Amino acid sequence: MLAAGLMAANSYAQYTDGLFIVNEDWFGHNSSTVNFYSYKTGEMTYRAFQKENEGKTLGNTTQFAAKDANNIYFCSKQNYGETGGRFDVADAKTLALKHSIATFSGSGDTRACFPFSDSKVYVGTTKGIYVYNPTTQEVAGPIEGTSVKEPGLMELAGDKLIVCAQGKGVYVIDTNTDALDKTVDVSTSACALFKVNSDLYVAVNNCTWGTPKDTNIEQFIKLDATTFEPETTTAVPMACQNSSFAWKKTAPAVDAENEVLYYAPADGGNFISKYDLKSGEFIQNFITLPQGETMYGNVCALDPNTGNIVVVTFTGYGSQKYYMHIYNKQGEETQDALLLDDNYWFPAMLVFTDSKITGVEGVDVVKTVTGVKYVNLAGQSSTMPFEGINIVVTTYSDGSHTSIKKNIK
Repeated sequence: MLAAGLMAANSYAQYTDGLFIVNEDWFGHNSSTVNFYSYKTGEMTYRAFQKENEGKTLGNTTQFAAKDANNIYFCSKQNYGETGGRFDVADAKTLALKHSIATFSGSGDTRACFPFSDSKVYVGTTKGIYVYNPTTQEVAGPIEGTSVKEPGLMELAGDKLIVCAQGKGVYVIDTNTDALDKTVDVSTSACALFKVNSDLYVAVNNCTWGTPKDTNIEQFIKLDATTFEPETTTAVPMACQNSSFAWKKTAPAVDAENEVLYYAPADGGNFISKYDLKSGEFIQNFITLPQGETMYGNVCALDPNTGNIVVVTFTGYGSQKYYMHIYNKQGEETQDALLLDDNYWFPAMLVFTDSKITGVEGVDVVKTVTGVKYVNLAGQSSTMPFEGINIVVTTYSDGSHTSIKKNIK
């Protein structure tokens, strides 16, 4: 196990009032990356982790991140040589690297983690569930009986940690003793675990690629609050994606107040579906993505600060064009799509900061737009858009401005 301690003092940026996009990036060519979008400026900071930690990277195939008040934790399937670990711990606001773990038990790849307290983070690996102390940087484990190929998402229920264990069901771990209480045989096709208020659900889907067929098992299973055994099984037209062939986060975006789920049910699909847990209503194409855009996995998340649905798309495996869209709960796009800088980003998930800012719409309440100009790739500017790629520069009454790329056809 390799570790890197606290880095030397540096003049770090403050990553607040926005969201992180965790990217698998271009496997075999780059380490994984994380980009940051600021609601205040409307601008994207690319490769923010590398920017703040000279000579360091994230690991390879980073598919998951979680944060608490102090830290953000990145889980990667492999380390990236000597510069990035399978588990990297950074400051939640500055991304300054605090600790890096290259591997668990020789070759253990990380999948997901759960920050439980200031002194305890549960880390799911292919060698079992470990307990990491961010204060002392010590690692204990694995917890006996938790070895599974795909340890997935985790949720807390009282003093029990519930872990989606692909191929076995769910693990129930006692957080007082850090011991496995039991394994619940929910389904070998349990692909996602999520929480709606105090209720725990497991998504079941035995389709591992593309759009599910009529013959596939598609279910949402509510777990009993005490025993965690299956309580209610509901067949649905499409459940969450099953990523057992190449694990990545597939849990839905949860509107807990209305008990509504938003998710991309099909790998490579061009739509976001909506499922109402109370009424049972399923709308397959609640959001239809713009022509030519599709999803890599399920990068669809509900911003707890703005209440908006954020979606990141791309235009095919051979393309470097990626877009970020922001929709309200009616499925309406709230602002122009943001075209990211060209790269094979392959986004894995979104992580939101804790700010209560209401997003770009909230910024516009206290300042007004005084001018918009369009700049094409030849450097020409106009008050009218050019056909093709434009840099759209918006100037506000307080003197600030934002710049975004936009493809205008």
